[in-house]
Amino acid sequence: MNDPLSQAFWLLCGMWSGIGGALFTWFSLRKKVASGEFSHQEVVRFAKGMALWIFVPCLILWGLQTSIGGQSPPYYTKWPAPQKYIALALQVILLGALAYWVFFRDGAATLSRFCRATSKAPAFMNSPVAMKLGVIAAVAGAVVGAVLSRIGPSA
Repeated sequence: MNDPLSQAFWLLCGMWSGIGGALFTWFSLRKKVASGEFSHQEVVRFAKGMALWIFVPCLILWGLQTSIGGQSPPYYTKWPAPQKYIALALQVILLGALAYWVFFRDGAATLSRFCRATSKAPAFMNSPVAMKLGVIAAVAGAVVGAVLSRIGPSA
């Protein structure tokens, strides 16, 4: 696999989703700050959190990928130990932190509020219940993916 995009996948993912998403959120909410719907501190805190919680794990995954050397794929289930297990542990930690924040803190309401302000989707798709269902779907998808990668073909 001699593809430069594959070698920089995790770095690009963190920059686009983490930093780009945070900038989009910050710019999208400027009018909402001006109207008083959000405070400047709320928007900055959410955007910084979004950037850090997405970019830093992607940076770690990129570092793990490059530490393997050669032309390793971005699919960490195909990485050798210990990088594969560190990446899997990182995934479990991130999903656990997300689930804790959404279900036991004010994460569902916070996500709902910010999504309603930046999305044109129907209101029911941006509700706190929808945020909780999204987290359940993400965790279920990760579990199914892990199981399928263990029982699927090794190639």
